[in-house]
Amino acid sequence: MYNWMNSLLFFSSLFILLSCKGDTEETEPFPGTDDDYKIVIETSREQSGIGESDAYPLGQPLKLPEGIRLVQRRYHKFDPDISKLYAHTNFFYVDVNLVNDRMPGTPPVIVEFPAGLVVVSMDHDKQNGISIEKFLVPVPPTERIGSGRDTTTIYIGMACLNEKRSMPWYDNEAEEQRYPISRNNFQDFLVTNDKNLLQFIDIVKEHPKLRVTRHWDPVEAHEPDYVTPEWMRIHSRIQGLIWQITDGHGIRQGEIAALKQELIAYK
Repeated sequence: MYNWMNSLLFFSSLFILLSCKGDTEETEPFPGTDDDYKIVIETSREQSGIGESDAYPLGQPLKLPEGIRLVQRRYHKFDPDISKLYAHTNFFYVDVNLVNDRMPGTPPVIVEFPAGLVVVSMDHDKQNGISIEKFLVPVPPTERIGSGRDTTTIYIGMACLNEKRSMPWYDNEAEEQRYPISRNNFQDFLVTNDKNLLQFIDIVKEHPKLRVTRHWDPVEAHEPDYVTPEWMRIHSRIQGLIWQITDGHGIRQGEIAALKQELIAYK
């Protein structure tokens, strides 16, 4: 089992390494006018459940189609099949377990998980999360298997909303230490109404090449000779900007301009 402080220090170091380089890349193209340093997405650090707040986040409960419900699968181990991962951010994954109570033989129900989906940590030591993209998930009717029920389990990639809290995967054990998965910690699913986060999501959503197609390994990332893969850098940049909204002073116009330029490659 990881020591939580080591895990938090690691990820903080990883982020600092990436964001320092990112700041250089972002500031070089600035024309040098005052407008480039103007805050265009304001901070939300005083809002509930964001930044250092332990309060419950604001938002509307996720609405599910008739006949669909969320359940817990406490002993269902993480399945690394990448087709089960719905993610445009990947600081951690949350397990989502869906039951379709409609009649066997009926078509799958398409469940929408909107951009701005927030998951609320039951452990206040761990970060709340937010998804930046809409995902449509087919859920076939749940059929009885023996005495139990066959449940559809997927994983949604999340960015973090509380920079000073621990990473939700820090206490994983056995093989799950190799993945940024956080199981059995998120029961409440909301859709944020925070205007600043929504303003940022409007910029980063609908970039299909942001979809995560491989896992990163927290154990490997602890190694002293670890080099952050190039494909991870855009996700770290996005996370850093989200933390500027949730824990910092907001995002500057020049930073947004640089991000938009970088996102062209992910259309």
